[in-house]
Amino acid sequence: MMKKNLKKSAATMMVLGMTLTGATGVFAGTQLEKISAYLNHGISFNVDGAAYSPTDGNGKKLAPITYNNSTYLPVRAIADALHVPVSYDGKKGQVIIGGEATSNPSTLSNVTYSAAQKEAIQKAFAQFDGFETAYAPKQMIAGDTFKSVGAGGDGVSFTFNHMKVDVSPRDYSDGYNGKDVKLSNGVTAKWYTPDQTGMLTFKLDDRYVTISSPDHKLSQAQLQQVAVSVQKVQNNDQGVTGFADVNFTKEQLTTIRKAFAKFQGFETAYAPQHMIAGDTFKSVGAGGDGVNFVFNHMNVTVSPKDYSFSYDGKNVKLPNGVTAKWYTPDQTDMLTFKLDDRYVTLSSPKNELTHTQLEQMAVSVQKVK
Repeated sequence: MMKKNLKKSAATMMVLGMTLTGATGVFAGTQLEKISAYLNHGISFNVDGAAYSPTDGNGKKLAPITYNNSTYLPVRAIADALHVPVSYDGKKGQVIIGGEATSNPSTLSNVTYSAAQKEAIQKAFAQFDGFETAYAPKQMIAGDTFKSVGAGGDGVSFTFNHMKVDVSPRDYSDGYNGKDVKLSNGVTAKWYTPDQTGMLTFKLDDRYVTISSPDHKLSQAQLQQVAVSVQKVQNNDQGVTGFADVNFTKEQLTTIRKAFAKFQGFETAYAPQHMIAGDTFKSVGAGGDGVNFVFNHMNVTVSPKDYSFSYDGKNVKLPNGVTAKWYTPDQTDMLTFKLDDRYVTLSSPKNELTHTQLEQMAVSVQKVK
């Protein structure tokens, strides 16, 4: 009952200590009113049957504020405990709670591992029999920094300034109550809070990936963005092929949505979020029974039809664990996989991109927010 009531009243929560990223500017301007209030240390929290202590971005315990017989709660900490996305729009001076918070994704940057770091990753996984295949996060929230990797316990841990990523044969979420969420690549993950820090765990091939932000600097929406970048480290290049974000303009996003809207029951728009570095997005349009994205070196088709049906081919595992099929209907190799209620097909009409590159681009096809 507490969880339900808190969600209903989330919009009225006060931001204590302004722990939201980018919120420091909220004190500027003339909208402040001086009041006399009290930190109420006599109120404790119980979330989903477990004791909970809200903390700020530095791990310092927070207390509710009592003012005029009303109690105000720290919005970031409570939102994280309830697994509700929250963000702050500094330009509007607006706290965003719920679905809209996920529609304004943070900027991601590639994690560029040095040769020594790649070797350390391989050695860390090699310490576990039957678990030698290396996996690693390929992206982080812009402004974060990769610090170290090491084997410990029953898995491999990647440490960043504001994030920790554990890859293990163990499901750390087992036995904890939590909330299932769909990542942007369609994979189901689970949010839970074993102590003071929210954890996100999902299965990837024969292992489980757990992501958290120990210093509480990253939101759940941000961690969910990073989660889809955890991939198998390819043996041929020991890392990810250089790629770039596809930054669609507002006009292009409108065109994408209109293209999908032409198909009844298929209106939800999907689009590739990455391309190989040096490629260029050219156009998008509805044709046949799907929507086609055209790049200089790559075509991506999203359709209710499985183009690979009736063709012999080879099944492969994409870096995110999804099964896809390579086949050659003519002179160009095609890669098709199922994503939610549709099929995505990638190809390089001039054979300028390798299978590995197209497989890496495949995992970036996501629902348009």
